[in-house]
Order: sequence, then structure tokens, then C-alpha cells
Amino acid sequence: MNNSTPSLPSAGLLKKNLEVLDKRWPDIYQAINRTTKRPSIAVSRDTPVPTLIIDGIHLSSGYDRVKEAQLQSLLVPDKSNKAWVYGVGLGDLPRTLLERNKIEQLFVVIMNLGLVKQSFSSLDHTDWLSDPRVNLLTATDQIDVHFPFATTPPCLELADNSSASLRDLIYLELATPSICKKHSPDNRHLIERLAENKNFMQMDGDVTSLFGSAIGETIIIAAAGPTLAKHYEWIRQQQEKHLLIAVDAALRPLHKAGINPDIVVTIDGHPKLIYTFFNDLDLTQYEQRPLIYFPIVHKNVLNLWPGPRFVAYADLPLYREYINKFPKGILFASGGVLHPATDLAIKMGATKVVLLGADYAFPNNQTHVNNCSIAQKREAGLNFWVLSGRGERIPTAPNYRGALRDLERYIAYHPEVTFINGSREGAFIKNTTFLEK
Repeated sequence: MNNSTPSLPSAGLLKKNLEVLDKRWPDIYQAINRTTKRPSIAVSRDTPVPTLIIDGIHLSSGYDRVKEAQLQSLLVPDKSNKAWVYGVGLGDLPRTLLERNKIEQLFVVIMNLGLVKQSFSSLDHTDWLSDPRVNLLTATDQIDVHFPFATTPPCLELADNSSASLRDLIYLELATPSICKKHSPDNRHLIERLAENKNFMQMDGDVTSLFGSAIGETIIIAAAGPTLAKHYEWIRQQQEKHLLIAVDAALRPLHKAGINPDIVVTIDGHPKLIYTFFNDLDLTQYEQRPLIYFPIVHKNVLNLWPGPRFVAYADLPLYREYINKFPKGILFASGGVLHPATDLAIKMGATKVVLLGADYAFPNNQTHVNNCSIAQKREAGLNFWVLSGRGERIPTAPNYRGALRDLERYIAYHPEVTFINGSREGAFIKNTTFLEK
């Protein structure tokens, strides 16, 4: 492996690397040449192995770059004849995979053109760039993650705006094993909750009884993002014409604003947190309004609800036993209550869905809409970010980013439905238009 030492930027090194690109990938050559956004660069001198520091982030281990790349490459099975690499870094990960004789194709995706320009200015990459098995690509051309893949984590952290969506999908795939474990049939906490709720599952209604009940209609969904409050008057004007579905965290804010949703959806198994969305509210006004719930919701919440209750399951091994015992409908769920609320609207027959408060971010550093029991101010900072509807970076949390990308995937599967995003202040959601009041 070429394990040469990185240096401060050199026009000669850049020219040498770009000559290979000019011959093999002229479009990428032009794009790198055109980029003017070059992040700050330094070379670490306080570690056994020097490495590049880009915008304060080390591009590789300062102790053993080779072992680090070998560890990262383990995500690609030995038997694979092709692989994808997300992020160039110092070139160590592509080199490691190219050492495998079975690799016939290696797709390397650039996550930040400016970062690559700095790396190409500081290190000789011509060995792996010249390998005929290599295909160099940019993130802007990628809609989804390809498998099998490995990644250079610092390149994800340093992804540019055009790579943000792909970056989040990669993180989501990396986190999937941990997420699945959390909702596995071995989770004692959830198993106990399901056992406690057997009677509810048996006697409560089936969510499928609502499917097809709003064919061709517009359905409004109220999530609990900070921008929800800006839509209260609009909701009042529209509710006589359109059905309003609220996620659990939005119930209290809507209630305080004098708005009673037609349907409420709750799915979380957290016993204390979810209870605060419902307790000390006058729920008598909901005697005719259904609560849609996953049966891991705490029984205290179910006992509070005065209206009809309808059971729904997620398509998870956790629920398999109960789907057979107490057959009920399945709603899409992948990281947040807005997912099943949206799926419910589609399965009810909506051809237009208006998403309000679906911010997936912290506009003005606020986590949730005012009067939500878990609303709080966050410290300003961009440790994690998404692009807003205005194309600006706004702070968020990793789980919000993952849920956003799963929602976008869901929306992409339903081109027959018009999705409208209520605000440009929250996260930009692909394949939606903005609400014009």
C-alpha cells in the first residue's frame, strides 16, 4: 500500500493527480478545478503518523492508517467482486480494497469536492486513481446507498451541502443493526409492554377499518416541530374541509390553541415521556375521535383515551407473534411517529398530504413547538445539520436526519400523492412542494 506522508498543499501534487482525472473522468476533473470552496487544512505533527486535518477533523488515524482502513474495509464481504467507497480521505480505503484480487469494480464516491482538492494537493493518489477497476463518482449523482459499501467517516462529517442526503442515508444504513436490535423480539422492556397490552390488542379496533375512508381527499398532518405554531390559523380555516391527523407530541400544543385533531397517532413505548403528551388535558372532547397506537404504548396512555382506539403494528419481528394472535393492520414506521401518521393518510386514500411542523430540525434552536411537554431550547451549533427549505444549514439531531431520509424514501414510493411541506424554515423534504397560503 502507498502509505506516503501527507504534506501541505502543493501545486505539483494537485497537477499530478488531476492529470489522471482529466484522462479518465473529465467531468470530475472540471468540477474539482472549478471548486473554490477549499476547507482549511493543516498537517498533524503531534501523532506518530502525520495526517491531514481538514476544518479541525483528522482525515485518518494518527497512529496506524493501514489498520484503520483494513477495519473500515470489513464492511465489504471478502467474496464480493465489487464494492462502493464513500469518501476519498487519504486514499487508504480504496487502496485496501484494491488489494483484494476478487475486486473487479470499485466505485469511489466524492462527498466534498473541496476536501478532495485539498487531499489531492497534499498526497499522491495516482496509484489507486489509475487502477482500471476504479470508477470515480460524485455524491450529487447518487440517489441512494449501494451495497456492499465501506466509508471513510471523516468524509461523512465533512460532506458538503450537495452530499447531505447521501451522507444521512449512509449513516442510516450504518445505524440499522443497532436500530433493529433496539426493536428486536429480545427486548425485555418491549416484550413486557406487549404482554401488558394483550387485552387492549384483543378488544380494540383494527386500523384497517379506516383504510379507504378518505379516498381522493386532502389530509393535514400535524407534527410537533417548532413551525407548527405558525399554521394554527390556517388549520382552523381548513379543518372543516380537511381531516387533521396529529402525532402524539402535537396533541397538547394543538389543544392549547383550541384545535382538536380528528385522529391522533402514538407509537412509542417510553412510559413517562409519552404520558406527558396526554395527561392533564381535558380529553372529553375526543370521545368520538380515534387514537391509533402501536401496542408497545404504555397502558396508562390507552386508559386515558376516552374515544375509540385502533391497533396497528409495524412490520417488525417484535410483532409477528401478535399479528397472528390478534390480526390488525400494519403501518410504515422507521424512526418516528410521523411515518405511520403519513402512511395512515395514504392508506385512507388521500391524494394530497400537507405536512405541518415536519421540521426534522431545530429552527431557531428550538426542539419542538411551544406547549409541547418536551420542547426546549438547544445550544446554538452545527454538530449535526440538514438543509432547510431555504437551502441553509440548520441544526438537527442524528435520529432526525435518519427519520427524514426514511420519510423521503417513503414519499418517493408514492408518486401518485402530492406531498406539501408547510414551512421552508424546517428541513427540506425531497419530492414535496411548499405550502402557499
